[in-house]
Amino acid sequence: MKFAPVISQKYDPASISDYHLVLAHKINQDDNYAEYYSSLPESHTVILDSGTVELGYADPITIMAAKEKLNRKVIVVAPDFLLDAAKTLEGTYDFMDKTDLPDDEVMVVPQGNDWEEWVDCFKKMHALGGFRYVGLPRVAEAFPGGRAWLHQQAVQYHRSKMGMNRRLYFHLLGIQHYLEEVEWAKHFTAIRGVDSSAPSKAASVDKLCLAVDDFRKIVDDEKYNEGLETRVRARAEECVDYFAFKGV
Repeated sequence: MKFAPVISQKYDPASISDYHLVLAHKINQDDNYAEYYSSLPESHTVILDSGTVELGYADPITIMAAKEKLNRKVIVVAPDFLLDAAKTLEGTYDFMDKTDLPDDEVMVVPQGNDWEEWVDCFKKMHALGGFRYVGLPRVAEAFPGGRAWLHQQAVQYHRSKMGMNRRLYFHLLGIQHYLEEVEWAKHFTAIRGVDSSAPSKAASVDKLCLAVDDFRKIVDDEKYNEGLETRVRARAEECVDYFAFKGV
């Protein structure tokens, strides 16, 4: 399982990991940010997030403009809205209608106010098709069983419809509380990775990522801090090694 450090490109995350998550609106607004990720080797995986959580709205044209600007293969995340299944489905249907991407370049992110709504949202997306990746939102850790339960439900439903053919792949969108919260995911090869700003958060309070009890309580500063560079990079390496079972 891989780790995508969501930190400033000035920390050079590509020298630490070959797995990345970037925001569409930042690609469109920041040429240096876009250039950094567009220049990476094709062996690196780049997930292009729609940015609906940050912006509060979705625009397929803007998302696709970011894809064109990167000028490389990316996995594009369809619009999703936290805990809102109806709005997420509307945004996903609109995105699918206005784009024509191969299945293996699309990630959908089911949402819902509880695990039952989330599963129902996933089933409707499954009927729609057009994707190979499923994002599991960090807010779902509040549901009984957390994201582990949602992953199990999605896999079982997919197999009931498709058998063992054309497996789905998963990505964990963020870490809600602490690193070991997603320890379970390391054991599933179809879960490709997890992204988080944990390295910069932990560095800002001078702690190891594994020593942080709740990342939500630490202010997320996306800006580059030269004084923290060594510490941020070390924390990113810690996360990469942890999820890759290194040193375990």
